[in-house]
This record gives sequence, structure tokens and C-alpha cells, in this order.
Amino acid sequence: MKIALSILSISLLLLTQQGYAQLNRDKQSFSLAEAQDYALQHNLNVQNARLDVDAARQRIWENTATGLPQVTAGAGYTNNLKLMTTLIPAEFFQGEPGTFIPVQFGTQHNATANVVATQLLFSGPYIVGLQAASKYKELTERSLIKSESDIKEAIAQSYYSILLAEAGKEAYGSNLESMRQRLEETRAMYKAGFAEETDVDQMVISVTSLETQYEEAEQLALLSYRMLLYQMGYDINADVGISQTLDEIIGDLTKNLMQQDFQVEDHIEYKILNSQEQLAMLQMRMNKYEYMPTLTANLSHMQMAMRQEFNFFDFDQKWYPNTTLGFNLSVPVFSSGMRRAKIGQSQVEFEKARNMKSNVAEGLELSVRQAKIDFNTSYGKYINEKHNTGLAQKVFDRTSVKYKNGMVSSFELTVASDQLTGIHTGYIASMVELLTAKLKLEKALGQL
Repeated sequence: MKIALSILSISLLLLTQQGYAQLNRDKQSFSLAEAQDYALQHNLNVQNARLDVDAARQRIWENTATGLPQVTAGAGYTNNLKLMTTLIPAEFFQGEPGTFIPVQFGTQHNATANVVATQLLFSGPYIVGLQAASKYKELTERSLIKSESDIKEAIAQSYYSILLAEAGKEAYGSNLESMRQRLEETRAMYKAGFAEETDVDQMVISVTSLETQYEEAEQLALLSYRMLLYQMGYDINADVGISQTLDEIIGDLTKNLMQQDFQVEDHIEYKILNSQEQLAMLQMRMNKYEYMPTLTANLSHMQMAMRQEFNFFDFDQKWYPNTTLGFNLSVPVFSSGMRRAKIGQSQVEFEKARNMKSNVAEGLELSVRQAKIDFNTSYGKYINEKHNTGLAQKVFDRTSVKYKNGMVSSFELTVASDQLTGIHTGYIASMVELLTAKLKLEKALGQL
């Protein structure tokens, strides 16, 4: 049957560049690299990680500025509505002893203008704080790199999911179209007396099953597109497509990754934990430095004016200056064990950070070994599925010829057709599995 043989040509579309990744020219489409680049600029998690780096830069300057000169200026005005009265013994003014004379001192209108400058001369916690701020910036920068690596991995996985969903959709669609045609032919043969009613029923069951599978694949493809757009930071309702096929992506993929050396010190997750350990150490050192004295200097200049009338803007009137220079030494003496408790807590956090780094280092080594095993297994499965595709095609071709000559039933042809579709779909799935294994191995090696 020529129509039955059409499955061959239609199914082969799954393995060519003209298959499931064909796009309309007027539709926005993305290659895998383009989708990843777009996500690096628009994904909200990556944007927040980038903002954390900017905030860390500001934090460095904030900590630095606390040790630089601080200048404040102020002005004050007081209106003594009723001057305070003081009683002075009358004999001071040759008056009657035992009596007092009421006297008022001061002026009704008083104004001050002052400038105060302070400078931190020495502080142990300040010195360590500067180091901690710089290390915190390094931590945010490494976290940004990890966020970028994570989103690139997520985009690749979603991209592969789309390719797999489209491949399944195309396979079920092609098989469904062919089986519908075969159903009509079988019905015609039944009416002519050349087929049994069982053959028709069997074909109806196959078509109904394929219709359900096609609808499921269609919904899966739609959801996969939405997930990709969401991770990219793109409008999830936009009509976009993908511009690469599995064959293009898999390209000249070899097992060279298996030979890659792994240095745990170069892995971004290890670097992040190393920064966290150093921050914990600096926090412990900062708490210890709280036992050290703090020395500050201050310079103050004040202008004072005292008037009986509100004429402070009369520049012919005098203002009286007052300038002081002072130093302040603060020496910690006794804190009822509070500082010692803070040091103890920071020592615990430092030990936890060290333990976590050691644990993650071993975990990374293990994940590389596991990823290499998974990659090697997926590669072998891919080769086998590729070989099985050719065998399944031969089986289907032979069964089709036998069916045409009346040597096999429609049930056997349906089984061969389903097997061919399943093998093709399995082959596509093995390609996706291989690419996913490659992705995880690159992530484990810290090369993503």
C-alpha cells in the first residue's frame, strides 16, 4: 500500500532539519544560544543577582565612609520670653543684710551657628569591616555567575523539552494521518468483503489512541514553550519558535567531556562557599577586635549672637566665636561576657562554613563521577536507538509489503506502525537524554 508506506517519508521528518523545528519566517525565533543570551539580560533572578552586586559596591563605600571625616552643620535660635530671675544677697550691693535683690541675666534673643567635624583615628572593627565588605562584593559577583549558569542550564533543558515535545507531536500527527487513511481503506475492503469487521475495529482503536496521544503531545509542546518564555523573561503569551533541531545541536558531539580534568577549586559553588568561609572568619575577627580601644577626634567651631532685639541679619552687630578641638578614647572594660559570647558564636559559624565547604567539595567530586557515568550511558543508549531506528524501518517496510499481499493482518501492520513510531520517538528521546546528560556534566565540571 503506497499510503501505508508514507509513514516512512513522514517519520523521517523527525530526523531532518525540515521537521519539528520549521518556523514561519514572520515569527520571532531563538536558537539555544540566543535564548540563553536573552535570559541573561531579562530573567528576573539574574537581574536581582546583578543588583546585589551593585548593592555590594555601595556597601563598600558606605563602610569606607564611616572612617572618613564626617562634617555636620547646625543653627539654633532661642527666644527667652521671660528671662530667669536670680536672687543675689543684698549685702553684695551694700544693702540690708538678710535681704535679696532680684537680678535677670542674659538677653531675650540668642542664636548659634556651628560646624562640627569628626574623624575616626583608630578602630579595629572598622578595619576588618572594610575587608568584609570587599569579600561580600566578591561573594555577590560569584553568586551572579552561578545564577547565570543556572539560568543557562534551565533554558537548555526547556529548549530540549520543546524539541522532544515537537518530535512526539510530529510523530503522532504523521502516524495519525496515515492510520486514518488506512482505516478508510480497511472499511472499503470490509464492504467489498476482503477484510473482516475485526480489522476495522482494530484500526478504529489505533486511530482513537493516536488522537489522544497527539492531543497530549500538543498540550505538552505548548506548555514547554511557555516554560521557556517564562525562564527567558519573555512575554509568555508571545508567538515564538525555536530555530534549531536536535541534529544541529547534537552536531559533532563526542565523548571528549569524559576526558576533562576536574579541579574543585575552580568550581563556582566551591568558590562561593570559600567566600562564605572567609566572611565568617572576618566576622569572628571583627568580634575579637571589639576588645580594642577606639580613638576619634572632633573639631567644633561655633558662632554665638545675643541680642535684645531680633536683628541677627544686621552684620554690624557682633557674633562671638568658640572653637574646640577634642579627642575621645573609648576603651572596652567589662561587658558581662557579651563580647566573649559573640566571639564564640562567630567561631561556631566559621567551623560550620569550613565543614560545609569540605562537604560540598566531596559532593562536587562525586557529582562529576556520576555525571560522567550518566553521559557515557546516555551516549551508548543514543547509539543503540539510532541503530534500532533503521531496524524498525526495515520491519515496517517488510510488514507493509506482506499486508499489501494479504500475508498479514491489519493488526500486525498496526503493531509494526506503532513500533516504528515508538522507535523514532525513543530515538529523539535518547538524543534529548544525551544532551541533558552533557549539560549536567558541563555543569558538574563548572564549564557551563
